[in-house]
Amino acid sequence: MGVFIWAILLPACLATLWLIVRRPVRQIAEELHVDHARELFHQQREWLEARFLGALGRVEPTARVRWEEAHWHDEVLWARDRQTRRLLAMIAVHFDPSPFDDDSEVSRRHATALFEFRKGRWHAEGKRLDEVRPDEAVMTSPRFEVVLPHPPRRD
Repeated sequence: MGVFIWAILLPACLATLWLIVRRPVRQIAEELHVDHARELFHQQREWLEARFLGALGRVEPTARVRWEEAHWHDEVLWARDRQTRRLLAMIAVHFDPSPFDDDSEVSRRHATALFEFRKGRWHAEGKRLDEVRPDEAVMTSPRFEVVLPHPPRRD
């Protein structure tokens, strides 16, 4: 009878322990992953922007022309897609006003370029959020969560 109880009790305890420890272990692993991904993004940023424009041009050639003339901001907002848990680099882009725009189209002068980190590599597939800045996207969409940068370690 004692062996039977241990055969049930031990797996139940291990399963409970895993449920308790799983989230902190995942968060630590994701933090290490984020630091490496950020370094790679900064090293490859110009190449990734060119790939973004190429991918966008294959889908919407007229949109590519507009994006080629856009002003890309230096700041990167780091976020995570809550569904896929993939790290995202979000970059604000603004467009010069067209002489044909009226004042009601001011919000259409901004957009967000999305870059996704998958399987150890950054991917630029022309994904974008039109008429939304990165901070607005993170604050208004439940799909995204902000990934805060870590302060540099002092040894």
